Amino acid sequence: MKLSFFIKLFIAFLLFSFILFGLFSLFSKKFYEIDRKNKEYQEVQKALEYKEQLLLDYLNRINSEITAVNNSHTLQEYVKNTSKTKDIIDLFKVLLSSNENILQMKFLNLRGKELLRVDAYGKSIKVVPKEKLENKIIQDDYKNIQILKKDEIWNSTFNIYKEEGEIVLPVKYILRFIIKNEQGFISFVIDVNSLLQKVQKSYNDNTYIFDKEGNFLIHKNSKYSWSKYFFPNKNIYKEYAQDSTNILEFDNYVGDDFISKRVYLNSGNYIILLTKVKQFSFYNFFENFENYFFMMLFFGFIISVILAFLFSNPIANLFKKTEETNRTLDISMKKSSEELNVSLNIIDKHVMSIKLDKEVNIVDVSTAFCDVSGFSKQELIGRSHKVLMHPDMSDEQYDEMWNLVKQGSSKIVELKGIKKDGGYYWVESYIDPIFNDDAEIIGFTAIRNNITDKKIIENLYSDINYQVQEYNAIFENAHSGIGLTDLMGNFRKVNFMFSELLGYTSDELLKMSCFDIILKNSSNLLQKIFVEAQETGFISNIEKIFIHKDGTEIHLEISLNLLPGKKYFVLVVNSLQDKRKLQELNQNLELKIKKEVEKSRQKDKLHQEEQLRNIKLTSIGSLAAGITHEINTPLTYVKGNFEMMGYDIDDLPESEIKTRMKEDTVRIKEGINRIANIVESMREISQSSNEIKENVNIYSTIITALTMTYNRSKQISEIYINDKLFTIDDINKNEYEFICKVQKQRVEQVWIVIVNNALDELSNVVQYEKRVLKIYLTEDETDVIVSFEDNAGGIKEEMMNQIFDAFVSSKEHSGMGVGLNISKKIIEQQNGTITAFNKNGGAVFEVRLKK
Repeated sequence: MKLSFFIKLFIAFLLFSFILFGLFSLFSKKFYEIDRKNKEYQEVQKALEYKEQLLLDYLNRINSEITAVNNSHTLQEYVKNTSKTKDIIDLFKVLLSSNENILQMKFLNLRGKELLRVDAYGKSIKVVPKEKLENKIIQDDYKNIQILKKDEIWNSTFNIYKEEGEIVLPVKYILRFIIKNEQGFISFVIDVNSLLQKVQKSYNDNTYIFDKEGNFLIHKNSKYSWSKYFFPNKNIYKEYAQDSTNILEFDNYVGDDFISKRVYLNSGNYIILLTKVKQFSFYNFFENFENYFFMMLFFGFIISVILAFLFSNPIANLFKKTEETNRTLDISMKKSSEELNVSLNIIDKHVMSIKLDKEVNIVDVSTAFCDVSGFSKQELIGRSHKVLMHPDMSDEQYDEMWNLVKQGSSKIVELKGIKKDGGYYWVESYIDPIFNDDAEIIGFTAIRNNITDKKIIENLYSDINYQVQEYNAIFENAHSGIGLTDLMGNFRKVNFMFSELLGYTSDELLKMSCFDIILKNSSNLLQKIFVEAQETGFISNIEKIFIHKDGTEIHLEISLNLLPGKKYFVLVVNSLQDKRKLQELNQNLELKIKKEVEKSRQKDKLHQEEQLRNIKLTSIGSLAAGITHEINTPLTYVKGNFEMMGYDIDDLPESEIKTRMKEDTVRIKEGINRIANIVESMREISQSSNEIKENVNIYSTIITALTMTYNRSKQISEIYINDKLFTIDDINKNEYEFICKVQKQRVEQVWIVIVNNALDELSNVVQYEKRVLKIYLTEDETDVIVSFEDNAGGIKEEMMNQIFDAFVSSKEHSGMGVGLNISKKIIEQQNGTITAFNKNGGAVFEVRLKK
């Protein structure tokens, strides 16, 4: 057995050594790849910087040459005198013949029009005739070059050289350079094929060149170069779909197997250089470390054998000792188990514990818990834990507690339980979830500590604290000044009102006594009051003069009460100013009551007068009804005979007497019509008031009211209704129709009150010609609107808000001030509104009645 274990252990050491060697090889490969990749990224970054510098050096060199051409004497002379074209053409030819990379040169005016152009075709140089000069290219670039400053150079991005709109083969990559001078622009077209090839192949040939739209300018495979024209689908979105956005957006971007870099040709144009990074495999690693690998493998095997021999024997001996130790441990565990059972019995007897399933049903309880609750284990096992809760604990509190625990959190809570006999107890419960191997909750344990005595003491303290807070609140918020003093009058505590009355802060008063804040000649008397209060227990309602902090005298009423311990007084002070204010308020109240009583008497008197007036009006109405009936009979007879007499007069021969008689008949007819109108209005106004609302033409009620007031109005002011002068001689009550459902006589009464009020005010205007009363009848979607507008000066501002109140009148010698108040009530009874306001130097009364 020993030999077998030793051999197994030896073989295990060998396998472990080989595994370590393999892991070491893998880690070495990984570190090798990381190191090589970092070095490769650094090399690629250097290559891109070198390529960028090639481009920038080329641009700088071209800019220097262009500046030299612009500053040349020949060009300067041409700028001063553009007629010297021969010299400038000779200069352009020399430059084109001496530099094979310059394909075209031309001069343009400041508006972008070509003045001369020289093209190079291989070794031949051609001056373009004036009639073939064009400005198409310069129009494309004009928005960029028009903002150039003098001697400032602009260059385009890379493009393909075209002649007369067609691409020249073989393809030539070009850059366009333009410099501005005083009279125009010099344009150069430069062949940059050799530049781009140099940039692409320098350092390594894994570099691609893109334009800013993502099209290939230079591809490793030359047939894909300038893909915009020849292979539109061959672009950065196709080759690098996942990284295309980042390559186009960032100046420098590092991908998994490439690095890209922007190279700016000018402030707005740039190209993108992208170089691939070499990838390394395990074969590369093995190839580099082949000799070292086999050597390490051989030495690793030798070291593994030696370590196996060295460690196998001690471990075998250790295994034997471990077996002996395990036997000893088994014996110890049996003893510990017995001791544990004893401890569990003690815990069960003295510790309150509950075991619950995941549905919060009781699985087991300790004997200690049963002793406290009064329930037996058999009564509790299988029942819901909620049966242990006292009714004072709400369902919401109970559910909130278990929702938290069911989420996997432990919780310590104070619970009020119910005993079997109906009593209660308080416990501090530590609830902890039980998890299985899959981290799922399968139950809960609750360890509880009986804190019933603690809660009773807390409640007692809480009641005491509440009472103290209650007394302090009463003390601080009392309307009287309250202070606590010793038997010598020294303050021990004062409330806010005490400090407020005397002007001192609480801290200042606590350093003083009652005798410091009273008149000096009253100190002896106050001392006697303190002595008497000690003997009798209290002194109340004594008036004394105290000194305010600002030196003024204040009259206070004081009371002293000796506390049961006979060591302190409660001193209560009240300001007599409130008492005096109350006395003044009582006096004012008595005066106000007298005024209201007098006002009520006036109202009763007014009501009596109103009743008498109603009786008189009723009698007058009956009389008027009789009179109108009696007048109507002879009036009808007179009208009939007058018409017959008119026919007789017409039959008379023409004479001066006939003419006078006809003139007289016109005046008599007007008089008869006036009498008829007055009699008709008297008849309507004297009819018994119908309290039932009916459909009434509001215009006819106004005509009736104006007829009744005409005898007065004709002496005071002209009256217009809808801008037409009212006259009793020509009345048509149905000239307008504004129909409302109202009590006819009531509404006519309102119009008479408003018209008479207006006439009263207009009579104060000196000149008759300046007096006017205008009545307007209009309507909107819902209401008929009646407006009475005068020019008598308007309503006084102080009366505006009370114009419709009873006993309010602006008349100095007449009027009780009830007409408008009654009118307002009548209009409101008709479901309408009446308002008053000033307009154009007069008063306006506006009445709205529902249509």
